[in-house]
Amino acid sequence: CWRWLKSPSWRRVLAAGLVLGLTELTKTSWVVLFALWPLLWLMWRWPNRRELSRGTWLRESRQLAVILLLGLYIINLGYGFEGSFQRLGDYGFVSETLGGPSDNSASWLGARNRFQDAWLAKIPVPLPKNYVMGIDLQRWDFERKMWSYLRGEWRMGGWWYYYLYALAIKVPLGTWILVLLAIGVGLFGREYAASWRDELVLLAPIAVILTLVSSQTGFNHHIRYVLPIFPFAFIWMSKVARAFEFGHRKLGAVVILVLAWSVGSSLWVYPHSLSYFNELVGGPKNGHAHLGGVAVDSNIDWGQDLLYLKRWLEDHPEAKPLHLAFNSSYDAGIAGIEYTLPPIEPQPGWHALSVNKIRSRSREYEYLETTPGSVLAR
Repeated sequence: CWRWLKSPSWRRVLAAGLVLGLTELTKTSWVVLFALWPLLWLMWRWPNRRELSRGTWLRESRQLAVILLLGLYIINLGYGFEGSFQRLGDYGFVSETLGGPSDNSASWLGARNRFQDAWLAKIPVPLPKNYVMGIDLQRWDFERKMWSYLRGEWRMGGWWYYYLYALAIKVPLGTWILVLLAIGVGLFGREYAASWRDELVLLAPIAVILTLVSSQTGFNHHIRYVLPIFPFAFIWMSKVARAFEFGHRKLGAVVILVLAWSVGSSLWVYPHSLSYFNELVGGPKNGHAHLGGVAVDSNIDWGQDLLYLKRWLEDHPEAKPLHLAFNSSYDAGIAGIEYTLPPIEPQPGWHALSVNKIRSRSREYEYLETTPGSVLAR
């Protein structure tokens, strides 16, 4: 899109449309690009609006329309055109956003449609049915609300600043310093600054995605909702690498050091990368006090360490009988681990628990942290 904005051509139209469609297939939240790209085009061209002919506006409007239509085509192609162009009135939605107010008698499988009696009901939806139903189901998840956990507090629903806080403690501090350096050189180093339009193309998607996910406070469980911002952030902050081009050795040395810190901090906890937290909260050992505590929490513990536990048990045959409670929906027996659930009262023995079980809302295993004489290894 950025290349097309700088130099419109039909070759770049095809490339932008293809990339748009593939992007939509990777993450549903990128549906915002169908509104963001036209807006970026208007903002890009607006300063020169008096210099552009009517023919230029019409030509670029047609090209932008082709980009968007090609993106829609790629989405439908990715789904095999299954249910594409189904009439809006023929859908059965579960969310109040699309299905209308619930009287609690309709099945959650989808029995409502707020457009049923409107003129919009006859319009064919140019998207695969499952794509539309996926958006509807996600809206239903947020509307019905779930318990969320942040810094030791449980809440029905979430916090508008949850993802900002999660980014602050999950992103390596070296990367955050690169962000601050990029801001600094952009403000005080004129040779580092790009045009405001170039900056806008990178910063607008970051702002839109952060605003979108932060506005959904029905629950807060997964930092993965903001992962799409990272490529744009990395490209934007890479301006600091021009220190080598300009011969700014001191700044270049700082860039190398903080980049090494960022990479080293991440590699230090490999292969337990899901549980990574930066030094601001004391690293992975203390991360569970800030995020986690939910049965489906992908910020720290999703039962991914089961095979590591299996290896540890093979090296420690004396650890029997084993009391195990781990965070997943499958039975640990598939890994060949013999176990029973931990007792509800303190008892001597070997206990292996996921941190989300320790931090669960019921706090049924809290005694493992507070019982005098117990040894807790994380």
